[in-house]
Amino acid sequence: MALLVGDPERDRAAHELQRHYREGRLSVEELAERLETALHARTGMQLRSALNELPARWAAPGALRSPAQALRNAAILAGTAVVWLFWSIGMLVAFVAWLAANGPSLGALLAFPLVWFGASWLLWAGSKRRRSRR
Repeated sequence: MALLVGDPERDRAAHELQRHYREGRLSVEELAERLETALHARTGMQLRSALNELPARWAAPGALRSPAQALRNAAILAGTAVVWLFWSIGMLVAFVAWLAANGPSLGALLAFPLVWFGASWLLWAGSKRRRSRR
């Protein structure tokens, strides 16, 4: 089954072709031909044919990926979301327990949100790095 593409993917391919033209890799005629192919593409394979033999810069978010890579990235994202959810719930329980045992204090009111935010940011950054690997 062919992977269908929409306007955002065609636009990204057109911008990529224009970049290659600006960098001197394509003539005006070849740019026009490849743009026509890209803008009329209905599947990912047709869209990739417009970019054949050009240096790839497809590490950008939202770039064309194989279905296996898209599935892998979705699994990484879902796993990260589950870990983050459990982390957040655990931090909330620990925060409430701390408040119940010790009462509100400036240290707790600052420390818990900072630790939660810092760990959440590190989790997201690590997930982003794993998703960007090929």
